[in-house]
Amino acid sequence: MIAGAYDWTDDMLKIKSMQKKFRDSFNGTEINPARWDVAASGSGMVLAVADGTVTVSTGTTLDDELVLTSRTAFTIPLRVMVAVNLSQRIAGQSVWLELVSVDPTSAQPDGRSACAWRLDGTSPTLANYEVQSEGAPRLVTASASTIPTTAPAGWSVLEIEPTNDECWFHGRQLDTTAARSNSYVRHQQIPEPNALYRFRIRVRNRQFINGISAVANNGSGLVRITRAAHGFATNDVVTVADVSGVPGANGTFTITVIDANSFDLVGSTFSGAYLNTGWASVSRNLAPASSTDVKVQFVTIADYAELTTEITAGRGQSVAGQGLGVNVLSNVAPTLTAVGGQARNTSGALPVLVATGLSANPTAVTTGRGIDLLATLIGALVNKPFSIPEADWQYACAAGGITGTTDVVLRAAAAAGIRNYVTSIDVRNAHATVATEVVIKDGATVIWRQLLPAAMATPVDITFPTPLRGTAATAVNFACLTTGAQVYVNAQGYAAP
Repeated sequence: MIAGAYDWTDDMLKIKSMQKKFRDSFNGTEINPARWDVAASGSGMVLAVADGTVTVSTGTTLDDELVLTSRTAFTIPLRVMVAVNLSQRIAGQSVWLELVSVDPTSAQPDGRSACAWRLDGTSPTLANYEVQSEGAPRLVTASASTIPTTAPAGWSVLEIEPTNDECWFHGRQLDTTAARSNSYVRHQQIPEPNALYRFRIRVRNRQFINGISAVANNGSGLVRITRAAHGFATNDVVTVADVSGVPGANGTFTITVIDANSFDLVGSTFSGAYLNTGWASVSRNLAPASSTDVKVQFVTIADYAELTTEITAGRGQSVAGQGLGVNVLSNVAPTLTAVGGQARNTSGALPVLVATGLSANPTAVTTGRGIDLLATLIGALVNKPFSIPEADWQYACAAGGITGTTDVVLRAAAAAGIRNYVTSIDVRNAHATVATEVVIKDGATVIWRQLLPAAMATPVDITFPTPLRGTAATAVNFACLTTGAQVYVNAQGYAAP
């Protein structure tokens, strides 16, 4: 049985948040054989362990390769964290930090599923990420992605986080509380979630590039490859692999460079039609000009029960796609976004108290953000009818009452999108002999009417269980229809969408 593999006689009876825990900080003077298998092709690479670091010195022989493979096997979902740096980033060299699926019987990599960071090229702040599923060629980023620097002055912590529905790749600096500085995700061609996986550190003296955008006839029957900024020179020998649709493009060829973005394969024969699957790669048969020290400070791997990986491994992080619950987008007014729990108006927008800053008292209501609850000093919730206090308005009649038939403005037009509502009035006609009809208008449209007799001894209070509702950005007016009456009116209401 593979070390750390699933044991049906034991594991099926348990629900564990973390199924496997693996960490190697490379203390001591040699690789721990209980944790790692070591394999090498060629004799030019040297492996050493000292000062809490494993170092692979690459040498300069083309296609020399050294591989460290964990003895423990893991299941998805899981997270891998590796601290790595390189003494230089040089053409002609590739380093993989990868999870590879294994045959459950032999425990050997089966070439069917994988996810990996690949470090190659000359920039210390660029890397590629790869995924593989069901034995297809690896799907690789068309161009390198930004990561924290792998320069020897610091350590770049690279993470791989496959789950059953997506595969994340993260980068962060060592020993910092800062959030992950770089995150990328794949949803296509992700590793088979039911397979067993072992982790590998693989170093090879050959550089692979992807991002082949076109494979076409050069006009003379040869295959012409288009790959932006390929960096090759005429008479370089390259190996092209995993080109779909043009079988004559796969193999090893001397090339003729056409320009910075294209080259012809000498001796090739074009046929078919290129299918850009994202799998194709080209590598130059050229060893690095000088040896590189590839250093790894630690490897940490843990596979989780699904709920725990949602919370502990990836979810809840600063990456938007891995947030839990609510993402706070900004803490600067007026861009706070509230999520859930607020009353909504008919348009579906969230009401909001508007102020000039987060510390200022709100003075108006608009749409787009969440409402504050109104409570007493001891925290008892105040259920105020209709609206918040800041949205209320009131009107007091002028001295002497209303004696003409001209409209009197109870409440001026509100802002765009905001209506005036009337919740209550009290009215009295004090004239000894002249009765009159009175109306409340939404602009020029009558929305309430009543007849007031002459010589009213006391005012009449009227409350509207359903408030009178005006049109947005329109004044509420009051008028007498008979000249000579003496009508006193006081009104209350609120403004809202």
